[in-house]
Amino acid sequence: MKWNQLLRKEFTEIIKSKKILIPIIAVLFVPILYAGMFLWAFWDPYKQLDDLPVAVVNLDKGAVFDGKPIEVGKGLVDNLKDNTSFKWEFVSEKEAKKGMEGRKYYMLVRIPDDFSSNATTLLKDDPKPLNLEYIPNESLNFLSSQIGGTAIEKIKGEVSSTLTKTYAEKMFDSIQDVSKGLADGAEGANKLHDGSSELHDGSSKVTDGLHTLQGKSGEMKDGVGKLADGSNKLVDGSGKVTAGLNTLNSKTGIGKLQDGSGKVTDGLNTLNGKTGEMQTGIGKLVDGSGKVTNGLNMLNSKTGELRDGSEKVTGGLNKLVSKSGELQTGTTDLSNGMGKLAEGQSQLEKGSQEIQKGLQELNSNVQKSAVGLEEMQSKVPSILNTVNEKIDGAGANVNQLNELTQSTAGDAKNAAQEVANLQKQIESLPKEYQEQLQPFVTSAVKSTATVQQKAAGVAGGTNKLNEEVKQLTGEIHQTTNGLQNKLPNPAGVKTLAGGVEKLTNAQNEFVSKFHGFGEGLDKAKIGADKLKDGSVQLIDGVTQLQSGSGKVTAGLGQLSAGANQLADGSNQVTGGLGTLSVGANQMAGGINQLADGSSQVTGGLGTLSVGVTKLADGSNQVTTGLGDLNGGLNKMSTGSTQLIDGVNKLADGSGKVTDGLVKVNDGSGELAEKLGEGAEKTGEVKGTDKTYDMFASPVKVKTEKMAEVPNYGTGFTPYFLSLGLFVGALLLSIVYPLRDTVGVPKSGFSWFISKFGVLLSVGIIQAIVADIILLFGLGVEVQSIPYFILFSIVTSLAFIALIQCLVTAFGDAGRFIAIITLIIQLTTSAGTFPLELIPKFLQPFNAWLPMTYSVSGLKAVVSSGDFNFMWQNVGILMIFIVVLSLGTIASLTWMHKRQFRNIAENQAIEA
Repeated sequence: MKWNQLLRKEFTEIIKSKKILIPIIAVLFVPILYAGMFLWAFWDPYKQLDDLPVAVVNLDKGAVFDGKPIEVGKGLVDNLKDNTSFKWEFVSEKEAKKGMEGRKYYMLVRIPDDFSSNATTLLKDDPKPLNLEYIPNESLNFLSSQIGGTAIEKIKGEVSSTLTKTYAEKMFDSIQDVSKGLADGAEGANKLHDGSSELHDGSSKVTDGLHTLQGKSGEMKDGVGKLADGSNKLVDGSGKVTAGLNTLNSKTGIGKLQDGSGKVTDGLNTLNGKTGEMQTGIGKLVDGSGKVTNGLNMLNSKTGELRDGSEKVTGGLNKLVSKSGELQTGTTDLSNGMGKLAEGQSQLEKGSQEIQKGLQELNSNVQKSAVGLEEMQSKVPSILNTVNEKIDGAGANVNQLNELTQSTAGDAKNAAQEVANLQKQIESLPKEYQEQLQPFVTSAVKSTATVQQKAAGVAGGTNKLNEEVKQLTGEIHQTTNGLQNKLPNPAGVKTLAGGVEKLTNAQNEFVSKFHGFGEGLDKAKIGADKLKDGSVQLIDGVTQLQSGSGKVTAGLGQLSAGANQLADGSNQVTGGLGTLSVGANQMAGGINQLADGSSQVTGGLGTLSVGVTKLADGSNQVTTGLGDLNGGLNKMSTGSTQLIDGVNKLADGSGKVTDGLVKVNDGSGELAEKLGEGAEKTGEVKGTDKTYDMFASPVKVKTEKMAEVPNYGTGFTPYFLSLGLFVGALLLSIVYPLRDTVGVPKSGFSWFISKFGVLLSVGIIQAIVADIILLFGLGVEVQSIPYFILFSIVTSLAFIALIQCLVTAFGDAGRFIAIITLIIQLTTSAGTFPLELIPKFLQPFNAWLPMTYSVSGLKAVVSSGDFNFMWQNVGILMIFIVVLSLGTIASLTWMHKRQFRNIAENQAIEA
């Protein structure tokens, strides 16, 4: 029979047999049932989120910010009322709790009572976050909680954006205030600069005047010295005049009087010549003293400002000293707290070491238990198999009861003995296993006793004995199976041992790290002690600084008082110099008059004798006056020396003041310039709505989708269509016999063609049916409809070839292997989660299973439009089809040789 004839006969038999035709027709719709139902149900679940009930509880009490009430929680609730993301239900906390417990709500959003008050702490030293509480009911539905978590993050972003925008507006307002303050500061700095410039000019003039006074004071001292010398000479001359007058008065010294009068006249002329220089020096001295007085008055006017600044510094230091007690207390508490923390860590470390020791002992015991359990597991099945074999032998003997009654009784006795032996062996097991196995052994003993009793009474009826033995056989099988099921699973014990070992290792690592934490705590304790000692030193330094500041303030007061005294003294010097100038003028006039009189005396000696008595009296008066003048000039000489020293010191101090004022002038100018620049720059910072929005949301995500997938249904189409086609192929192997043939095949190849031809037709039809309903029923959008149908057919044939090969070679075991293969493919084909996210152990299976390439190829056809990649996957699936078909041919060839070789040879001979 040719292969095409066998194929036609296969189709004819299918059409004739409704038992095969109807199931095959039903199988045609299995792929679309799987793929269609899943895709329809999960096509776009996010469109129905407004049906998902979510409870919202607003406990916010509001707050006051900048004198205005704010209610952030109420604003959030108002926004949620306009938000259609979920079915928001605004309820009380009691209703929300009841709804969560009653599985009415999938999640709960709670706004705490301090929500608004925390929002006002952003600009404080210790800002507090706004805690929006999200409580998902994960036991009700886990995916809904994941979706809700994403929505809460979005709500959190919106609230954060609103708060940031509000604080940005506040910040820009503050910047404008700062700009205004900087402008005011710049204006004040300019005034300070102008004042310092004027002060510098005045100080320079004072310094110049002092230097001039300093230069002229030497000349004044020399003039005063010369004046004193002249005065001394005048005293001497006056004495001589007096003596001469006395001599003259005694009628004996007229000649001497003439000589003395000539000398007096010469001395008076000399003295009269020097009075002009003295008057000029005194005038300069008066001008310089006035300038000194003006400079001292200006210095005195500035000491008040300096004293006020020093008093402010002293006040700030006093406040700092008043707070030093709190600093010292805080550092002491920190040091004590670190000590207690170190003690607690030491106790915890000891406890963790005890846990570590216990885990090591537990690990050792579990390892020993696992070894003992494996030995017991290996012995018990052989014992139970022996029991089963004996019972089966007893059942066979009952069938021959009429001939072998004695043998049956002996077998029953042997079975009882085996059960007794089993009981002895079980007694050697651990006590906990004896307790589990004892009920079954007791049941077995009772059953064997029943067999013996029935064997003894075999004459009473063989039929009744046969039923009893069958019942006994079932009980024994059930007992042995129960024994095996009751035995602990060594794999589970090994898993437990592995877990205990990991726990032990983790505890060892924890003990090591916790010890390191203790060392870190010790270092932190040392640092806290140093901080405590440093705070004491800091307090001492601040106290000393406070004391020094007080001294500075007191010194400034003394400086002000000294400047006042110096100014008063300078005024007195100026007044005295004025008086001296008047007296000098009077003295010059007197000297002129004296010189004239002396000349007259010299010229009128002839008339001297008449008034000699009067002249002697006048000479005595002149001598007395000259003595007084000489004493005054000596005092003036001493005072001029002191005045010169004061002027020198005042000139040096004035120079230093002038230099300092230069720095003050430069600094105030730079300060005014920088403050002006700061005011200008801060004034340029303008806040607008766009600026506030930029602060609130500085980053915008621009999404450019590559090969966009519009919804879940489109994204899952490759995965669910592959699943449906595989299940369809698997069910086809159940309703259509893959080994049985309607005729005698000529060879294994013709046998394969007859079966694969039917499978090929069904595979193509079910792929086309699924594609049509997906495309035109559900509305799946693909990049190419022809390529989509072509690739679906290739995928269907690849799965059919796989299942035909497994079922043909292994029968029902092959179907079981196919199910295992399906399970592995579902996890490793990357149809849901990416391959990199599944366990490393499963990832290598990805490259060796056909569903990997069916999912990848369908993704290219449905979403990306990468048809070159699609053809690569078609090629790989064709390799699967060819290799698996060759495996099926090999299996059928081997089966053909065993079943149809002789028949085929006879048919060939007959032909």
